[in-house]
Amino acid sequence: MILSLEKYRVIDISSTVVPGESVDRPFAIQKALLQDKTFRYDILKTHSHVGTHVEVAAHFYEGGKSITDYPLEVFYGPGILFSIKEMKVTDKTCERVIGREIREGDIVVLRNDTGIKLSKQEVYLEGDSKLPTLTPEAGKWLAEKKVKMLVLDSIRLGEDIEKTREFHNILMSKDVVFVEIVDNLDKITKARFFVMSLPYKVRGLDSSFCRAIIIEEK
Repeated sequence: MILSLEKYRVIDISSTVVPGESVDRPFAIQKALLQDKTFRYDILKTHSHVGTHVEVAAHFYEGGKSITDYPLEVFYGPGILFSIKEMKVTDKTCERVIGREIREGDIVVLRNDTGIKLSKQEVYLEGDSKLPTLTPEAGKWLAEKKVKMLVLDSIRLGEDIEKTREFHNILMSKDVVFVEIVDNLDKITKARFFVMSLPYKVRGLDSSFCRAIIIEEK
């Protein structure tokens, strides 16, 4: 079967990593040669949460499931846009905004539509108080709807460390995975679409660089 994309458009929601631009989220490379005199780049320093990345249970739980413990279909599927326009996101917010449209197995793309725009360096900072905040109640609502992935714009996952950890536990205990540090969500024009965020296949990894895309009808 030949798949035609003429009726669809692909939106790259991956953030571009620029080597050397961040101290907290480093990505240092050095040019070198392979044995046949072709070029390679040695990756000298980075970690698993640099740029757009997908997080799984091993990120939160000691001995938790790593990237290769999940079936591939966890990382792609039907998506729904959740437009965040208030600073505190509760279960009531979820029900009002997407309650009628959400389906079991959806990938929820949470877009910050509050008008608060941060620089890339500010996005890298943990716990920025100026951002809208998800509550544990919102996490429980999403878990009850049996979503499989969250794609997170510039949004806090809790008002403090304790609440952030509670939010992680509520969803990651149900094998929900998170995609963080994304871009171009403003390019999404449809309420529903297809999402793909494929991780680098490394055994034991808690999180992986990924190329995340949205495919929506034109």
